[in-house]
Amino acid sequence: MKSVHVVIIGGGYGGIRALERLAHHRSVRITLIDKNPYHYMQAEVYDFIANKVDMSHIMIDLPSFTKSFSSVRFVCEEVNTIDPTHNQVATQTETFTYDRLIIASGSRTYFPDFIPGLREHTYGVKSIPAALNFKQQFEKAIFNRIESQTQGCEVTPFNIVIGGAGLSGVEIAAEMAAYANSFYQNGNFGCRGIDVYLIDAYESILYGMDPFLIESAYRRLTELGVHVWHNNRISEVRPQEILLDNGKTLRFEFMIFTGGIAASTLTKYLGFETNPKGHLIVDEMLNIPGYDTIYAVGDVTHGQDKEGKFIPPTAQFAERGAEHAAENILRSLEDKSKKPFKYTNQGIMIALGGEYGAGLLPGGIKVKGYLAYLIKKAIFRLYTTPLRRRSALGKRR
Repeated sequence: MKSVHVVIIGGGYGGIRALERLAHHRSVRITLIDKNPYHYMQAEVYDFIANKVDMSHIMIDLPSFTKSFSSVRFVCEEVNTIDPTHNQVATQTETFTYDRLIIASGSRTYFPDFIPGLREHTYGVKSIPAALNFKQQFEKAIFNRIESQTQGCEVTPFNIVIGGAGLSGVEIAAEMAAYANSFYQNGNFGCRGIDVYLIDAYESILYGMDPFLIESAYRRLTELGVHVWHNNRISEVRPQEILLDNGKTLRFEFMIFTGGIAASTLTKYLGFETNPKGHLIVDEMLNIPGYDTIYAVGDVTHGQDKEGKFIPPTAQFAERGAEHAAENILRSLEDKSKKPFKYTNQGIMIALGGEYGAGLLPGGIKVKGYLAYLIKKAIFRLYTTPLRRRSALGKRR
């Protein structure tokens, strides 16, 4: 087998999984490029926002992790350009020539331009700085509210709005409501607490998902006191006020928008075909059309199944795509034909606040409540334990 240099752009779920699959092969040399020195486990951010875990719980140190592999180099820079004609990737300080390239640069919160004020007056949670900023402002606002209650309980409502009732929106709404309820109960505060509003344009939360998950999540949100507003499109966001297309308005202290994602800004400058949100179009092998040495996986791509149905951007989708890209790279090195990517959902687990969850396991097995919570946490530990062991090994080198 001939030796090759594989450049991976992005240290998220897809990039890390591709690296793990390729790094054990002696013929493969890897350069991982990411503008951040950490792997952000965004799928667990709801725990961080709700103060259940600290920042170390949702990040892995990439320099230490990559040092545990003798064939991997980590470069903490932002990619400026990709030159597919000369097989080169350039950062501000260095140019890398690749034999194979995997683009796994992830996504960012999509703020539609047709909603005035949305970007200026809401938070996203697609990055650690964004999540940390929201968490700090949220805690400060709670403290200010407690201080204001010394003047009596006739204080204005404290509303938190989550725009978008997909997977991220539901998990964040549930966890914040559970946190707020626990905070006020544990402190024995007598005055009014916090109201969480989950606003979505569709007729149900988790639109398009299994009815069991939708029903379980809706029941849990109701138990936690979350106000769920269906069929409500956001028309404008002003400072501390949201306007809906049906004429309703709602004042808020904080708003998180989870109504969609766009590809990382890198895709704007590559010249490859994208959809309107910047997601790269890939062929059935996960190659950029016309470039069989360039792969793209995860949130940066426009994922669809064999029927043409859109695949939601999840960590699982990114990891399966990365595994497939790595397999095709290895097959090509052995002069074997590449295989088309066929995504099969291996189940889904949803955190629903406190020690409660709901999910579908392989084989269609349905679970909810504390058991689902334990299963989700076990899955997270199975994912993070090898990464943290690798980081500890790299730290000692």
